[in-house]
Amino acid sequence: MQTQFASIFSRFYRVSAKVNMVITPVLHEILVGSMLGDLTAERNNIRSNTRLHFKQSIINREYIEHLYSLFQDYCGSPPKTMSKFDSRPDKMKEYGAIKFVTLSLPCFNIYRELFYNSEGKKILPENLEELLTARSLAYWIMDDGYKHRKALYISTESFSLDENEFLVKILKNKFDLDCSAHPTTNGNRVYIFSSSRERLKDLIHPYLLPHFYYKLDLDSSL
Repeated sequence: MQTQFASIFSRFYRVSAKVNMVITPVLHEILVGSMLGDLTAERNNIRSNTRLHFKQSIINREYIEHLYSLFQDYCGSPPKTMSKFDSRPDKMKEYGAIKFVTLSLPCFNIYRELFYNSEGKKILPENLEELLTARSLAYWIMDDGYKHRKALYISTESFSLDENEFLVKILKNKFDLDCSAHPTTNGNRVYIFSSSRERLKDLIHPYLLPHFYYKLDLDSSL
């Protein structure tokens, strides 16, 4: 009983000591880009605070460790690895993942409010063009971008066609990127044309981890 009480008290102390923490401008840019990708913001109810879930395939351990180094002051424990066996006949493979979760803090509530509707579905903020920066774009692409010949896809199938066209409009207006929404078997995704490859490199190279240079052939061309 005493050990259980000590554990509860320790967690309460960690949370209460961090309740007045704020998000720096750089971390804000990173969170905006990450929210467009794989990052999830969990809030149990309107009276509770929000915690963030960062999760990647185990092959992207370097990326998760990088993110944890940025957000560790907002966390209670380091990244954890996990594995799951997919027993479907066409898979039959074990998959590894690595993740970390922040504490539930008031400073994260804004991201839940911006990127989720009242039903808990992820959406796009109306002021996304104002929020999105080159650094945000780099983290979005590290999360969900993949190379296609000399062009680049961003996996945005979870968003509607209208939302994909909204993203395309922002990328064109704010960053002068030639792109469009391409249909796929399970929705639509943003496609950045090869004609904008050099422009995209100039925008995101300062923020891209070397682990992801292959997405724009940066290791061989720069």
